[in-house]
Amino acid sequence: MLDLGVVPHILTLLEQHVDEGDVSVQHAGLSALRNLAIPATNKVRMLEDGVTERIKSLLRSDMPPVQFKLLGTLRMMADGHEEAALVLGRDAVLLARVMEWCEAKDHAGVRGESSRLLAALIRHSRSAEVVHAVAKADGVRHLISMATSEHVIMQNEALVSLAIAFAIDIESMKEAFRDSVLLTMLKEMLEDPLGAIEVKFSALGLICSLANSSVMKEELHSVNMKESLSKLTEHSNSKLASQAISILASLGDSS
Repeated sequence: MLDLGVVPHILTLLEQHVDEGDVSVQHAGLSALRNLAIPATNKVRMLEDGVTERIKSLLRSDMPPVQFKLLGTLRMMADGHEEAALVLGRDAVLLARVMEWCEAKDHAGVRGESSRLLAALIRHSRSAEVVHAVAKADGVRHLISMATSEHVIMQNEALVSLAIAFAIDIESMKEAFRDSVLLTMLKEMLEDPLGAIEVKFSALGLICSLANSSVMKEELHSVNMKESLSKLTEHSNSKLASQAISILASLGDSS
């Protein structure tokens, strides 16, 4: 289908229906693009076909089903594709619209997909520019909120993206960090007896990133993170216990 040039035709169809508001056409077109973007080799071709640029005309849509599909399509484009994640993650207009959708009061699906896109842009670009752009757009608080999701997959995506962001550009992250309940949340995750193992691993990864900064290390001490880590050193999962021991040792260096 890509060889036949179907992508530009779908994009043209979508652009024609942005203002006419035929939701079914937009929904179908975005579903097709999302599915076409799943194979890694297709992402390169679709980027060359201008998908990430042309699809942004749909940012004007005020229809939640279209917004939801658009966010999912953009996330699939960024998934495993550094260049696409860079292009999208540095786009101030896109980020501003995503911030609006992160607060969509009447559509939990749009809120969730917006936060997942932010996390994906950081995870797949691993770029200081993207971290800075997301922080500047006030996206960090949405990632922190996403880390408290009831869905384990979303918690993990948020925690991993935050760990990458702090490791890459801690200066951009500091301001949002000060206004958050991130450390309290991380303590609760580590100490929750019913918490998923993978969430605890991701939380430890973020704590490890924080511990590499002298300023953040002091913050970790201020909430007595060592106590929570100590409890984990006897966890039945040996890998989890081992990681907790390792982070405890690095925290001990400053005391």
